[in-house]
Amino acid sequence: MTKNPSIDLLKGLLILLVMGGHAMELTHQQHVLLWIGSGFRMPLMIGISGYLLNVTRTRSMPTGEMFSRYGRRMLLPWAVAMLVYWLASGGLLSWQTPLDLLLRPPFHLWYVPALFLLILVTRLLPLSPLVLLAIGTPVSLATMYSFGLDHGAVGGSLLSPDSRFLRYPVYFFFGMLMAERGMPKRYLWPVLLVGALGLFWWSDLYGTGNALAFVPARLLMCLALIALLPSISAVRLHFGPINRIGRESLFFYLWHPLVMGLVAMLDPHGAVILAGAVLLLYIASALAGQGRLPPLLLGAVPQRRPAPVAMQPEPVTA
Repeated sequence: MTKNPSIDLLKGLLILLVMGGHAMELTHQQHVLLWIGSGFRMPLMIGISGYLLNVTRTRSMPTGEMFSRYGRRMLLPWAVAMLVYWLASGGLLSWQTPLDLLLRPPFHLWYVPALFLLILVTRLLPLSPLVLLAIGTPVSLATMYSFGLDHGAVGGSLLSPDSRFLRYPVYFFFGMLMAERGMPKRYLWPVLLVGALGLFWWSDLYGTGNALAFVPARLLMCLALIALLPSISAVRLHFGPINRIGRESLFFYLWHPLVMGLVAMLDPHGAVILAGAVLLLYIASALAGQGRLPPLLLGAVPQRRPAPVAMQPEPVTA
């Protein structure tokens, strides 16, 4: 799937929603908007990743090339961020620390290994997106109903993974299905209706603790949003600053809690924390994109250098 400005815009908006939600959590604010955002932000991010995945290339490239590609683009910046957050939090080193960090990543760092796991599954199981969705949906539903939608490990053993590793296949594979088959225009209004139903149902569950209803309400809301991705792609919307955040989504995602924590030390107000972090990360992403090593370690998009202008020969006078 080629780059699309509407998808970059959507990713940028989602990153801003993630940061807004974390700013509210940091300042201990409770609001229905925080609840709504937490319901669809990461499922939609995972769905977009499935929608954008080039399945043919992922399955056809040599194994070494695949690990090198995703190692440079995702895993190495994630490992650097993991080390920084672990040291900043005063983590203690033991023989099981690598397993803890890989299977049960702290803070927001679950997203990259969970996404890479889904990419690996796509490569290892050369099945159609529809079949993968049929396999992944029961896994997601069983995990949601057995362990809830809160964060935590699936079980208590050393090898128990974070539950989010198993909750999100339904969204990822549904995104792949939408990329393969699209959505006919005649289904647009029914999908919007289903999404609205899920949104209102999810909103109405705020503060109820009705765990049985959380799963279907969230599924209706999030799957409808993912089903809209082909229609959103066709519109080709663009707004420079937010598109830039969308293209730099990994950098913003990895480093925003650290920057927000630093801003909070200067001013504890949520709006200031959010605005200050967005501005600082916007500047930092441009600086981190310079050269070869900083983008590799920090997850920023390398800044392209303008191609040199060919010198035209001087005209020869007669």
